[in-house]
Amino acid sequence: MNKEKNNGINKDESIDSEKENPEELESEEESPSLEEEIESLKDQVLRAKAEVQNVRRVAEQEVRKARLYGVESLAKNFLSVGDNLERAIESLNEDSKPEDLEEGLRLILKSYEDALETGGIISIDPKGELFNPEQHEALSVIENEDLEPNSIIEVIQRGFMIQDRVLRPAKVIVTKKN
Repeated sequence: MNKEKNNGINKDESIDSEKENPEELESEEESPSLEEEIESLKDQVLRAKAEVQNVRRVAEQEVRKARLYGVESLAKNFLSVGDNLERAIESLNEDSKPEDLEEGLRLILKSYEDALETGGIISIDPKGELFNPEQHEALSVIENEDLEPNSIIEVIQRGFMIQDRVLRPAKVIVTKKN
């Protein structure tokens, strides 16, 4: 009986324990590959996080540049309008004819309007149209039986839009019925 018992374990138990050991060995052999895979995944996550941070940083820089330099072409157009005004002032003298001055100012106004148009800014000049509170600001209301109510009879100051957004509403005088 002593032979069958080995340190308090019988022969059947010894065989069972041998069966368990190969499994333990197999799982121990798999452990390093699992650990390596975990480390690899951790590395991939860190790299992905770094990539996201880089993309955000680059996007923020692009937005900042667009804000700073987005108006550059519009500003260049307005510089030429300013140059034309300076030349007009320099050319003034006692011999200047009012017609020449008027013509020069009209040309400068035209270059100003062209600069606005190039920048996507359009003028709101609503004379004769119906009052639209989204694009017009009524400064005064005048009774007029001949015109439809809420008709704009005079534009005090033009308004301006960029795309669908009002930069400045047109200041107008509107009619009403008695």
